[in-house]
Amino acid sequence: MTAPIDTLATTPRTPLVILSTFVLLALTLGWLVGLPLVLMSPEERSAAPSEVYLNLFMLTPAIAAVLAHVLERRQPLSTLYGHHAPSQEPSGRLLKTQSITDALGITPLRPVGRLLAWSILALLLFFGFSLAALPLGGALGAYPLDLSMPIFVQDLSTRLGRDATEFIATGLMVEVGWIFSGAVLGVFLHAGMEMGWRGYLFPRLQLRWGPRAAVVLTGVISGLWYAPLLAAGFFYGQTPVFVSLALMLGFSIIIGGVLAWLRMRSGSIWPAAFAQSMISAAAILHFWFASAGAPVDFRVATLQGVSGWILPGMLLLGLLVFARRAYGPNR
Repeated sequence: MTAPIDTLATTPRTPLVILSTFVLLALTLGWLVGLPLVLMSPEERSAAPSEVYLNLFMLTPAIAAVLAHVLERRQPLSTLYGHHAPSQEPSGRLLKTQSITDALGITPLRPVGRLLAWSILALLLFFGFSLAALPLGGALGAYPLDLSMPIFVQDLSTRLGRDATEFIATGLMVEVGWIFSGAVLGVFLHAGMEMGWRGYLFPRLQLRWGPRAAVVLTGVISGLWYAPLLAAGFFYGQTPVFVSLALMLGFSIIIGGVLAWLRMRSGSIWPAAFAQSMISAAAILHFWFASAGAPVDFRVATLQGVSGWILPGMLLLGLLVFARRAYGPNR
């Protein structure tokens, strides 16, 4: 009796027309959701339910991936899996088309221990990146670092109704706990992006052109997807759109490359989704360590700025240059 082989190990060689359709769908759906924000005046935008638009926007890569998978399943198995020579197929086992959950990277969820280990690593790693970006930015003159944490102390004092200087350590522990809790609870909001970019697209690009090209191409496409939000003033404020887009492309390639590593080595998108969620949850750190009244230039500071890309970039460089199997499936 034949049995299907692990579909993770048999990423289909999706026709380029279907991959192009996925990209076009993701970008188009992103603009359909984001265009109302672009057309609003600043006053209208501040009063609009931005969270609703952003949450819908983050779902668009997953929707595009589902539609592309429907087209993919209509292809002959010889087209999708013809790259497997008969001698390479396990004896007595039968190739089959990926399930929708495998195609989007939602499954497999086993072994549970491996999934949990990679998810915890993702949370810790991106909390570390977010935190380390601040003193590194301070050392480079890109971030107004103040280790006395005046804004955090002022906020904590207001909440306690008294001087909070002696409670900084306790307050920090509580707030860090809230950051991790927020990252865990927000994972499903960020999973939509990962289902599309790292769940569906990255493995298929890697199969065709290898991990380096896949990191760059996935980063460029996902960076372009942010264009309507950048045009509406998100992430980099009133920075000219083309400058914002260049910054987002750099962010998406470097951070996206590390996320792709988490996705491929864990076998699913969940560690990468936890990492995405931590990026959002840990964004509050830049308020805590900034000098009171000093502006923060997100183009050069924090994890979304150039100085914040140094550590993730070093890790990505090491993975692509020195770790030959960094993007291979962890079976």
